Amino acid sequence: MGGIAPLVTTALPLANSVIGTVRNAGAGQSSAAAQQAAAQQAAAELEYKRQQDAAQAAAAQAALEQKYREEAAAAERSAQAAAAARQQQAQLEAEAQARQWAHDAELRQREEELQRQKDEAAAAAAAAARAKEMDDYRSSQEQTLAQLRASQEEAVRAKETDAQTQLAQLTAAADAAEQRRLTALRQAVSKTRAGLGARGVTAQDGSGEAILLGLTNSSETERKDAQATDQLKRAAIQQSLDEAKRRNLLELSQLADRQRLEYMSKFF
Repeated sequence: MGGIAPLVTTALPLANSVIGTVRNAGAGQSSAAAQQAAAQQAAAELEYKRQQDAAQAAAAQAALEQKYREEAAAAERSAQAAAAARQQQAQLEAEAQARQWAHDAELRQREEELQRQKDEAAAAAAAAARAKEMDDYRSSQEQTLAQLRASQEEAVRAKETDAQTQLAQLTAAADAAEQRRLTALRQAVSKTRAGLGARGVTAQDGSGEAILLGLTNSSETERKDAQATDQLKRAAIQQSLDEAKRRNLLELSQLADRQRLEYMSKFF
């Protein structure tokens, strides 16, 4: 509107001047002059109207341009505001998304930690259960081995007792046999001496001494044979006891080896 006012202000004095001139001329001139003045007046009025129309058109154009400029400025401000709002909204959405991601990450971390703790607890429980099972199985094996060892020791003690009884019996029998041998030898020597004396032969004679020496040698041979037999019997008793002990050791070793294999195959 600032461009329209100067145009109107300029056009109005010009039109008024022309009209005044025509009117003044019409008062002092003739009819022809009046006609000419009327024509001039009409031209002035047309010019005035043209100027008014031009001024109005210029004002309308200026107003329209001003409107376009204001609308463009408003549209730009609106676009800037919309862009700022979109940017702010995008920033808010990004921040909200970041918070959501951080929250989700924290939840996942918590879940992973809980799962890790559960897995560790389960692994510890499984390890404890396995360790208990291994200990129980090993205790059972050791109990079986101890029972076998105790049974063997009892059997060995019984066998040792029996062996000692047999050895005592052999000793008693050997002592009795030795006493019988000595008694028989003395009786044989006495009888032989008496027989030799009846024939007038003394023990110092060669033949008498030979007879007595034969009796003694025969008795000594009998003693040695009895000792050898006794030693064989004692050796047999000891051998039987040693063999029983060796069998026990072998049986214990075989059981221990079998238990180790069973233990390894069950738990490894």
